[in-house]
Amino acid sequence: MEQEPIAGYGWYIKRIDNALAKEAAHNMQANALTKQQGHMLVTLKHAPKGSMTLKELEDRFGAAQSTIAGLVARLEKKGLVEGFHDPDDKRIKRVRLTDAGHAMHQTCRQNVVNSEKRLVSLLTEEERASLLDLLRKVYDAVK
Repeated sequence: MEQEPIAGYGWYIKRIDNALAKEAAHNMQANALTKQQGHMLVTLKHAPKGSMTLKELEDRFGAAQSTIAGLVARLEKKGLVEGFHDPDDKRIKRVRLTDAGHAMHQTCRQNVVNSEKRLVSLLTEEERASLLDLLRKVYDAVK
C-alpha cells in the first residue's frame, strides 16, 4: 500500500515560489531597486514604441497617477529612466529607459536566468523539457 506524501503539489510549488521570490528580492536589493522599480524597467524595456505615457503606465500598473509619478521620479533620480514631452502633444509626458536603465534591465534579466538555471540544475535536459511541459499543463488547468 502506497503511503500518501506529507506534502502535496501545492506545498512544493509554494516553497519553490517563496525561494525564487526571496532570491529575486535579494538581487533587486543588491541593485538598489524595489520590486515595483524592477517591474517598471521590464515594462519600459518591452514598450512597443520604446516609451510609454504616464497614463499608459498608470493603466498597466493599475496604480494612481501620484504612485506612478513617484516611481518614475525615483527611477529618474537613479538615472535609469528619463521623462520627456511627447513630440506630438507637449502636454503628455512619456518615459523611456536610459542607457543605464537598459544595462540594469539586462542585469536583472541575467539574475532571473541564473536563478532558473539553479532551479533545474539537478535535472537532465530531458527532465527539464518534461518539467516545463508539465508546468504549462498545470498552469493551464488553474488559469
